[in-house]
Amino acid sequence: MPCPDPDAAPLWAWARWVDSKGRAHTRPDRRYPGFRNQYDGLELLHLRVDESRVLCTDFDQYHCIIDHWPCAPLDAGRWPPVEYDRWLDEHWDDPADVKAVQYRENAIVDPERLPDRWIQACVWTITPEDVADVRRACGKSDTMARSF
Repeated sequence: MPCPDPDAAPLWAWARWVDSKGRAHTRPDRRYPGFRNQYDGLELLHLRVDESRVLCTDFDQYHCIIDHWPCAPLDAGRWPPVEYDRWLDEHWDDPADVKAVQYRENAIVDPERLPDRWIQACVWTITPEDVADVRRACGKSDTMARSF
């Protein structure tokens, strides 16, 4: 996805999020205790963006890119801790071009994988046509919720 402007910053949104029982959802449960008092006064946008404008990334793997870590295979979460630690030790000093390949293979997620992981969607722009709904981020449903 080419950057539209050198000063542009991407917008991150949840494509899927996973509740405390490991179930994936397309919309957050605003009653979830982790949301309490964090988003008071904010609004939740429900977007519908054409997938050609979205880069989906694995939430848990994306920190590797931000922190310049090696990016283990997506199934590494099922490895025994000793095996994962060994993999990290072996790949910690991988050159940047090797890490770039790891990022493409292990952090960027095909939309077909959306149901099974915490997936964030990265978009450069949103338009009024992308906004499907606006409501309070937390608490009781807002009688002022708007659908577009």
